[in-house]
Amino acid sequence: MNGATLRLGAGATWVPLAVAAAAIAATYAPVIAEMADEWVRFPNLSHGFAIPVIAAYLVWARRENLLSAPTSSVLAGLPVLAIAILMLLTGTLGGEAFIARLSLPVALLGATLFLGGGAVTRELWMGIAYLIFMIPLPYVALKSLTYQSRLFDAAVTAEIVQWLGVPVLRDGVMLHLANMTLEVADECSSIPAMAALVALGAAYAQMNPRPTWIRVALVVCAVPLGLMSNIVRIVLTAVSAYYFGRIALDNVIHKFNGTSVFLLTVFLLIALDAGLLAISRRIGRAPRATAGREA
Repeated sequence: MNGATLRLGAGATWVPLAVAAAAIAATYAPVIAEMADEWVRFPNLSHGFAIPVIAAYLVWARRENLLSAPTSSVLAGLPVLAIAILMLLTGTLGGEAFIARLSLPVALLGATLFLGGGAVTRELWMGIAYLIFMIPLPYVALKSLTYQSRLFDAAVTAEIVQWLGVPVLRDGVMLHLANMTLEVADECSSIPAMAALVALGAAYAQMNPRPTWIRVALVVCAVPLGLMSNIVRIVLTAVSAYYFGRIALDNVIHKFNGTSVFLLTVFLLIALDAGLLAISRRIGRAPRATAGREA
């Protein structure tokens, strides 16, 4: 025993970790089932099904480092587990679903630290932390923000469609066209999907090797790019409704608004990534070019 760390054999850790993961999954089965029900009922939360798959990929991508990592038992994992259990009980008994759900990745982190040690945890923490993105954000906290987002989206859309030659009168979240009235509804806002957009940026940033500052930029820019994509979608819907009538509301882009926003956000992230990588390469070449001229 070295301080608060117990050294274990390389093969001795993985079975307890697997058993602990299974036990946590069984304990949290009702919590996971409730989340899955919300993912099904609310299209803007459907990304929740993809999050565990992406988290598993993030772990799989580091499998070589993980298998070669020294294993140990760190006692600091026990307080983390205790906090997770307290969060689960508080959230379940107090009716705070968000707290109960948030305790799941905390419990996984505590179990990994206690049974696998620091080296294993360093390889697994990213996949565990990524699970946070599958947790729906609290509705009460988002309600006011969502309405403000609807007002913003409606105002920006009204300005853009007028620039495009489409007459429109905005009244709050209502857009009055010559032939119909459109409402920027809750479903049209990207605020409920903020977690999904950040998750998208984080997953994309980890896909290929790139400088850390570019990874951070991609994650930070995911939300504004998603909001931009959503406004583009609303503008296209408004313009199409003006020129083609109600058929514009029955197309795939409007019905599957979350998917449309995601796809456009992916394209914008790819474009941003390409631009940032080009800047990074120029910065990297600049000192060498200067040194060559001086020589």
